[in-house]
Amino acid sequence: MGGYDRGVVTMVAQVLALALGLGLAALWPRDPRPILTRDSLINVVTGGLLYALKLGIGVTGIFVLGVGRFSIPIPNPWVQALLAFVVIDFARYWLHRAHHRVRPLWFFHRVHHSLRSLDSTAGFRMHVVDFLQLAVLPVLIFGVLLDTSRWEPWVIPLAMVPGILADALEHANLRWPAGLDPRWRYVYNNPLFHSWHHVRDAELCDGNYANALPVWDLLFGTDVSQAAPPALYGLIDAKDVANDVVGLQLLRQPAATA
Repeated sequence: MGGYDRGVVTMVAQVLALALGLGLAALWPRDPRPILTRDSLINVVTGGLLYALKLGIGVTGIFVLGVGRFSIPIPNPWVQALLAFVVIDFARYWLHRAHHRVRPLWFFHRVHHSLRSLDSTAGFRMHVVDFLQLAVLPVLIFGVLLDTSRWEPWVIPLAMVPGILADALEHANLRWPAGLDPRWRYVYNNPLFHSWHHVRDAELCDGNYANALPVWDLLFGTDVSQAAPPALYGLIDAKDVANDVVGLQLLRQPAATA
């Protein structure tokens, strides 16, 4: 399985996760509204163009072009997959935290936070600079830093699946069961935990950076969860960007505030 094939596998997983997130939200919506909105379509088109770019430039091909510096003496492929999942999730926590705490990175990352309502397509709303960082991160870890050349070809794609599923679930317009023990929100990322990452006044409530495992936010003091979702999402007007495919990439301000 080459780098291109791995990219296709992860894209298929992304589509299936998206269908699951939208389906669950249709059954138990947090905010009753159409399943697909104008924002959803903008998100999907943006994501499609970005993923086409990823395949076109062959970023994932680096997986088969280089051998990492450090070998991992773990022969069992299932243990390899578990380790790979924890490593990539840990790395994504810190990259995401940097997207908010390092001003030049936030300049691009705010595209993702420009939505004022959330659904499972929200993960596709990214600036190309953000997207390329996320695409290159597993390449650097599993193709440059760690020697995974002797691992089974399905191990890395499998390790990526929990994060892909979390991305669709955490943004879903899904009502989190009120009677569920609140400690469950720390087991795996979900709509309640991640909703506080998208709160409108994020400068006063900035946290919940985890991709799949909220434990990173607990360990490093960035858990800002509350018992119910916030009332407002998105950016304050002065930091907002135009809500169209081209405007998101050019970081244009909305016409009303330009």
